[in-house]
Amino acid sequence: MDFRNIASDSHFVDKDTEEVMVRYQPVFTEYTILAEYNAIRDQVKTLQDVYVIPSAHDPLNWFGVFFVRHGPYEGAVFRFHIYIPKTFPKSDIPTIAFTPIIFHPKVDPISGYMETRSAFGKWQCGVHHIWHLLLYIKRSLLVIDERNPVNQIAADLYLHNPAEFKTKVAECVEDSKLHLHDTSPYSNDPHYLRFSPYNPNIHGTFRKAILADNGNVSSGTKPLSWIKPGSLEPCSAQH
Repeated sequence: MDFRNIASDSHFVDKDTEEVMVRYQPVFTEYTILAEYNAIRDQVKTLQDVYVIPSAHDPLNWFGVFFVRHGPYEGAVFRFHIYIPKTFPKSDIPTIAFTPIIFHPKVDPISGYMETRSAFGKWQCGVHHIWHLLLYIKRSLLVIDERNPVNQIAADLYLHNPAEFKTKVAECVEDSKLHLHDTSPYSNDPHYLRFSPYNPNIHGTFRKAILADNGNVSSGTKPLSWIKPGSLEPCSAQH
């Protein structure tokens, strides 16, 4: 997985434009971050099960979560942060950190930071984008790449003791579920991705309603449509 040569055209900025960019760097950065976030919406299918949102207080700090549907980490719900440098996009690679730390060859067991240099090399303005980082996270968790590890133990187990690696990964998956509802230094941020524990009085009612609707459809009951042809009545039965 190599993101270093995903585009061949170089990014050129003339001297006058560069002076304007320096003077209005904060404004330029803000609009760049907005453009990066909008670009993610165009990758909905590619980034399925990966969700991110910038902090309400600091647009350079993004909250993320990945619901792993298959692969060695199937069933896990991993939280991560993306820290974007102030000089972005003319900066080094934004930092990815998992909280809590996960067991993976590419994730440092002490800091939780994810190794990205081997995939991106030098961050290229106008070539690399935040959604490439999200794709890198997703691919790395679905297909293990033990090269250039920052967790040597995980890499060695993956290569030489697959059974033990699988055990460690299973523990990591369960740990992600146990800590899904933990508070964090960012818990008071309006944009922090929160998950409420299952409450049968709230979620149970909604679950039953969904199952009941599915049952009606499968038993031959006419499904509902937003608008019946020739009618202005919403959620009307189809004929």
